[in-house]
Amino acid sequence: MIELPHLALGAAALANGPNHARIRAIRSDRWVGFDRARRVLRHLDALCDHPPTTRPQGLAIYGHSGMGKTMLVEKFKRDHLPTINPSTGVESMPVLAITLTSRPTERRIYGQLLMAMGASINERVTLMELEIRTVLLLKNNNVRVLVFDEVHNLLAGTPREQRVILQLLRYLSNEIKASLVCLGVSEARDAIAGDTQLARRLDQFVLPRWKADEEFQELVTAILRSLPLRLPSALSSQSLRHLSHLGDGITARAFGILNELAIEAIQNGIERITDDSIESWRPALEKEAAFA
Repeated sequence: MIELPHLALGAAALANGPNHARIRAIRSDRWVGFDRARRVLRHLDALCDHPPTTRPQGLAIYGHSGMGKTMLVEKFKRDHLPTINPSTGVESMPVLAITLTSRPTERRIYGQLLMAMGASINERVTLMELEIRTVLLLKNNNVRVLVFDEVHNLLAGTPREQRVILQLLRYLSNEIKASLVCLGVSEARDAIAGDTQLARRLDQFVLPRWKADEEFQELVTAILRSLPLRLPSALSSQSLRHLSHLGDGITARAFGILNELAIEAIQNGIERITDDSIESWRPALEKEAAFA
């Protein structure tokens, strides 16, 4: 096997494989570590390891759509998978995550939490019965961190409905002595601000759009190391600035552009991403319009 020091271990293992397998890997979701993401994960890990308290601290993560909030949560969940105590047979689920629906209600949230724990749902039960069952299962599963994604969806409800849901989140945190993690776009801050007590418990972490700086260069380098190309891709500072502009500073767009260019590099045999390929990249719709 040819050594490929420019690649991460997983990508290097794929690089000598057939083109179709490499392209499939590029198109698949994958975790790419970089400093900003590692800082958030360290904070999340600390919440998970913190002993139970009556008023647990939590974290609110704000960022534009596509900045990688959900990917962070998925990585966090993979790092804290459910376990079963072999002597007692009791399952521990340290991290439980749900995504708030377009107009969340108490019944919907309880239902989503029960589903996430693999429990059956009887639509005929009362709200109180749902509450009791959900809290009991959360405690039995030793949930340490409750994650609520798309928190800005609260704003679709009336002010009263928003207050009810925020009080519910705070109640769950208090009752099972677990930390809350709330994720959403910048408007989520306005939603959470509706409950002063809850807002005070949540440390804030903002994921700003990328600029063409050293931090963005680190992100691009990490992405390039995850792409199973057989030759190293060395990009100039001008290409980095152009890539930042093309992606509008959004993490998912930078990933998407580099993924497209990597697939082209495999298909045409170049096996690397060049300054010229960055410069000539155009969105798919724009390419189709030009061809037409």
